[in-house]
Amino acid sequence: MTGQAEGELQRSSWRLALQTGALLVLLLVAIAASVLLIVSTSQTTAAQRLLTTATEHVDSIQDAPAGTWLAISNQGTLTVSSGMPSGLPDLKAIAAVAASGVAAEEDISIAGRSYSIRTADSGGRIVQAVFDRHENLEELSRLGVALLLTCGGAVVLASLLAVWLARRTMRPMAEALDRQRRFVADASHELRTPLTLLSMRAQMLRRRLASSPVHGPVNIEADVDAMIEDSRSLTRLLEDLLISADSRRVELTDVDVVGLATDVVESFSASAAHRGVTVERSGVTGPVEIAAAPTALRRLFVALLDNAVRFARTHVDVGVSTDSRTLVITVRDDGPGFADDVKPRAFERFATAAPADAAPEDGASPRHYGLGLALVAEVAAQHGGRAEIGTQPSGAVIMVRLPMIRGNSRNSPAAGIWFRAFVSRLRRMF
Repeated sequence: MTGQAEGELQRSSWRLALQTGALLVLLLVAIAASVLLIVSTSQTTAAQRLLTTATEHVDSIQDAPAGTWLAISNQGTLTVSSGMPSGLPDLKAIAAVAASGVAAEEDISIAGRSYSIRTADSGGRIVQAVFDRHENLEELSRLGVALLLTCGGAVVLASLLAVWLARRTMRPMAEALDRQRRFVADASHELRTPLTLLSMRAQMLRRRLASSPVHGPVNIEADVDAMIEDSRSLTRLLEDLLISADSRRVELTDVDVVGLATDVVESFSASAAHRGVTVERSGVTGPVEIAAAPTALRRLFVALLDNAVRFARTHVDVGVSTDSRTLVITVRDDGPGFADDVKPRAFERFATAAPADAAPEDGASPRHYGLGLALVAEVAAQHGGRAEIGTQPSGAVIMVRLPMIRGNSRNSPAAGIWFRAFVSRLRRMF
């Protein structure tokens, strides 16, 4: 994908991650609040049960339950558990219960600590039980911190997982949208030149016909031939654009690559000769069949030869060889070659660079690669292979490696290409 499309994908992924994180935060906050509420209610219920038991069933301050203190008023005599917090017992509450006989409960805070107090009449005695809520509050605090850390970690992990899943699920859609944009841009960019030439030649032809005598028309064969060549160029360009825009799995059949290469070389020989360039084929002479799409593979050869002949000085060599289970297509020319800084982006659309043998002060016109080499890379990828720039002392060399899988073999070619495409997608994701 282009840098702009990659940036849009990243922004969309992070937006989705933030939205997922926000929803997860709300969900976890609701869960944490429910947990804290349940624990707090449970603690309050347990404390009330403990205070009720202490005030109704305990006869001596020595039998006070753990975490509680007792004050017993019996016929004007007040006995208090040892360690009773300062400011307690609540004598006013004891007097009020003694007067009314109705049990009373209250929560008070003394010196920063919270206490729950219950005062009740137990068989003629007034018993006051004091429960220290400090441990319960610390337990709630520890639970709150644990929930906060757990929820925070869960939000971070979920957000990162959402980013990964979003990139994985949205990348095909982003790539499809990017291909659509590039197709429109490619079409508008590349179709402009041949259409302009056709229009100009048609206008010139009309003027010549209008100015020629009725019985002696001027020789217009050259203009007609030029229009035919422009039409062929436009047709080839449309085929390139359609192949480039179609990312679906190719329909594979057995293709003799050697015979196809020889046929394309012969078709280029005449036009190359007009440029003073000789096109030859080398390497394997016998048939070599692989599973491929014939039309796409022919366009790959045409794009390679078109690029080589355009920039070659005198000679272009098209080689077909085999390396283990790989078919290697090598196209060499003795032109200016690729500069080191353009090799990483030579297969990008409309890549331009100064010739490799041009000095900075020469002012040589930049070398335009258009759609040709980008098409080569895409066709190679469709067939589970790859295109790369080779090395040689002078000129340029382009190598295309394709898996040698026969369409009628026991192994399914679709499975091999699917596996390579899957590995390529994994590399892009990580």
